[in-house]
Amino acid sequence: MTDERPPVAGAPPGDARASAGPDVAALLARAVAACRPPTPFEPSEAPFWDDPHIAAHLLAAHLDDAVAAASRPGVELDRAVAALLARGLAGPGVRVLDLGCGPGLVAQRLARLGCRVTGVDLSASSLDHARRAALAEGLAIDYRRVDFRELGDVARYDLVLQSYGELSTFAPDVRDDLLARVRRALVPGGAFVFDASRPRHHPPTGRRWEASPGGFWRPGPHLVLEERFVTPAPDGTQVACDQYVVVDGTGEAGGVTTYRMWFHDHTPASLTGVLEAAGFVVEEVCGSLAGDPVTDDGEWLAVVARTG
Repeated sequence: MTDERPPVAGAPPGDARASAGPDVAALLARAVAACRPPTPFEPSEAPFWDDPHIAAHLLAAHLDDAVAAASRPGVELDRAVAALLARGLAGPGVRVLDLGCGPGLVAQRLARLGCRVTGVDLSASSLDHARRAALAEGLAIDYRRVDFRELGDVARYDLVLQSYGELSTFAPDVRDDLLARVRRALVPGGAFVFDASRPRHHPPTGRRWEASPGGFWRPGPHLVLEERFVTPAPDGTQVACDQYVVVDGTGEAGGVTTYRMWFHDHTPASLTGVLEAAGFVVEEVCGSLAGDPVTDDGEWLAVVARTG
């Protein structure tokens, strides 16, 4: 049986567009145009935490203890909080700000120790879950939906915590501004504890694609064209971008939307330099928030820094 649909006007013989039609041809052209190297720290075309479908899948990833896709497994979080307690950075009455708190997995653990916790995040669905979980346990946690890059608190916290490498996702100027805001938010001698990815965490992987009847990015049929771009620097750091071009033929973006996840992967020396330039005193660089040693094959760094 042959396809007897008429060809698209102007399409050469054998051209796929001859049977695809002008709308599909335009969609393909937009998808191909989107598959380009981004400029440094070029943002996504849409904030995925505001998309109800994607936000629901992100929340599920946070809560799935079997994978480390959005939050670390509970046993690792327990070790990280135990390390804070052992260092004297957590305990009854300690004022903690959890930047990018998500569904409150760390905030709840700290509140159980008697910490006075404030958690901030942009995801409404994650914060709704966090508030319900805190209410169920009778934990007094102050959750706020704000962009922590606009943090304006002054000398309010004993500890500022940021986990799962969020500091690595910002362009240098945005990162440095955030560090200045964190320093202002801490009391004199207060601590900033966070982790950051290393170059080994984002090896060059090239391209991959996925055809889905419905999944993480969209509820209905769609294609995902994924590519990782890695730019190494002479100091041993690198900038990596995981770019996802989602093609579904719907929506205001003409059926093609590009999402980007950026990472500035650091070395112990480069991360120490960034913090010292921001006025912090680096107390310790570890291989994890639990205090594991730095190893050659490790994918993460964790830092304990003070305001001085």
